[in-house]
Amino acid sequence: MPVEVDSFGVLEQGGAPALPAAIHAAAPYGIDLSGHRARALGPGELEGAELAIGFEPSHVAAAISTGGISAERAFLLAELADVLEVDVLPWPEQSETLGARVTHANGRRFARERLPRSIADPVGRSDKVFRQTYQQIDQLVAIVGMRLLSPRGARTD
Repeated sequence: MPVEVDSFGVLEQGGAPALPAAIHAAAPYGIDLSGHRARALGPGELEGAELAIGFEPSHVAAAISTGGISAERAFLLAELADVLEVDVLPWPEQSETLGARVTHANGRRFARERLPRSIADPVGRSDKVFRQTYQQIDQLVAIVGMRLLSPRGARTD
């Protein structure tokens, strides 16, 4: 399933480069952030997007209010992973597209008893906290990627 990914921040950073701790924490995952530059979310930039994922509630709120994506298509990363991890298999009929799978996930998002959780921003913390944060993100992205993007939405457990 073809996917286009963009990254936006909620604060204007003037095209600042990635922090050295972030560059070092991302490297073991095969991610080179040395050329990354911060980019603030602009009005309407997410209109028509099938999915927006944020680490904190303020990110999701900005995706909706500034970016223009519908609330049904905006999730916290941990919330989406939690919904998809416990969802029943296989996908319902007509769930071959990312948009259809996101719609299904939205319908299941409040079926869990667990409250959505954020991923704490490691800025200003130690290199160890950056590494722990990347490990957490990697685990959650693996769940989301496997469930949303694989042909059958298989789980790895």
